[in-house]
Amino acid sequence: MPDLSKDEVVALGHAVGLEIQDPELTEVMYSLNALLESLDQINPPGLDSVEPLPIILPPNNPSA
Repeated sequence: MPDLSKDEVVALGHAVGLEIQDPELTEVMYSLNALLESLDQINPPGLDSVEPLPIILPPNNPSA
């Protein structure tokens, strides 16, 4: 996976309501790229061929 650029990190920040500016932008970019690289290393073979399961939460029953 190619590294995220500064523009992509800024766009991701905007998507979650964060305004990331220099000098923090460079640090956030390096951290995100390191995280993505680490996650890529734990990707077991064949995982991309497994169908994801929906997450079914139990009903919220406050009176129980």
